[in-house]
Amino acid sequence: MLGQILREAWISITAYKMRTFLTMLGIMIGVAAVVLMVAAGQTVQNEITKTFDSMGTNLIIIGPGETVSGGVRGGRGRPSVSFDDVESLRELKDVETSSYIVNTAVQAVYGSNNYGVSVAGTTPEYLNIGNWEIDQGIMFTDRDLRSGKPYAVIGQTIVNELFGLQDPIGKTLRLKGKPFTVIGTLKEKGDGLMGDDQDNIILMPATTLRQRLKGSNRPQYSDIAFVKVTEENKMESVANRIEYQLRARHRLKDGVQNDFTVRLMTDMVEKVRSVGFYLSLLLAAIASISLVVGSIGIMNMMLVSVTERTREIGTRKALGAPNRWIMFQFLAESILISFIGSFVGMIIGVVLSQIGGQILDKEVPISVWSVVISISVAVVVGVVSGLMPAIKAMKLDPIEALRYQ
Repeated sequence: MLGQILREAWISITAYKMRTFLTMLGIMIGVAAVVLMVAAGQTVQNEITKTFDSMGTNLIIIGPGETVSGGVRGGRGRPSVSFDDVESLRELKDVETSSYIVNTAVQAVYGSNNYGVSVAGTTPEYLNIGNWEIDQGIMFTDRDLRSGKPYAVIGQTIVNELFGLQDPIGKTLRLKGKPFTVIGTLKEKGDGLMGDDQDNIILMPATTLRQRLKGSNRPQYSDIAFVKVTEENKMESVANRIEYQLRARHRLKDGVQNDFTVRLMTDMVEKVRSVGFYLSLLLAAIASISLVVGSIGIMNMMLVSVTERTREIGTRKALGAPNRWIMFQFLAESILISFIGSFVGMIIGVVLSQIGGQILDKEVPISVWSVVISISVAVVVGVVSGLMPAIKAMKLDPIEALRYQ
């Protein structure tokens, strides 16, 4: 029975090829748009995951406390976590290592080339904290940190912009007119979460940066500090230990607000991912509006088909065709149109998403959700848009149908 219904449905929809194609077009466009939006959302999620993986998700970030004026929270306060504070955190249980950075932005000059760069004064442990790897040369040492050596470890963007094909190791670049010797280069990381160039960076001893590039009335304090935890599931307990340790070192009494902030990278990751998820969901919902338009088109075509085939329906009923057979016939036509349109739309969406990925140089996943969406849309839209015409056909009086001109 099912095979015969499908064969008759195929004969009916191919009898008017252009009308059937135009009806399918709405579903094709709708499904393609939804598939594209789902692919875009998954690509964003993957890029977020890739960026945080390059930074490390088992990090705890410690910054200055928030300012409060008249009961209103303001921005970040003055630096409050000292270099010694950060070093003391390495002794806590479940802490792998800790580090800190002091930031500034300057113009880097080598020969006739110059380039705006971000400089991070830090410690040797920052390589482990930030998941950086040395490409050539070496990293500066704790001894270099204590003595404030004018050493620089540079990212690949700076290598390309300032040195080109030259080997930068041992060369001297100038920052604010002061010489710094390049002792190492970092392996490429690519763009960050906000599209920033992670490779446009110079690492140097924090003491060197304070002495030569960025003075401060609190020279022994960090802009931001990091603690790397041995296991991600121990983040909460380590964060509590950090808070207790820093409050004790800062001699904060009970009831006094922290003069520092402690944030878990896992919390930040989840927040950013949730924003990406809801954004992609919103885009998919907007794109699905075209599916509604497509389903209306199918319903309109099927209603016209019922009217055009009134005598045919009357003849079938007069020859003994049951009502459910008539209803299934029109439902099958509606579902078949929707299924073909959904399948073609899925193919178009996948192909366009891959082309877009090639153009933007991004890896776009081919998701199983594309198949799920296509099949679901085909069934739901086919049934919903074909139900009213099918019921109308089923209820036709065979005598009146045979009289219809």
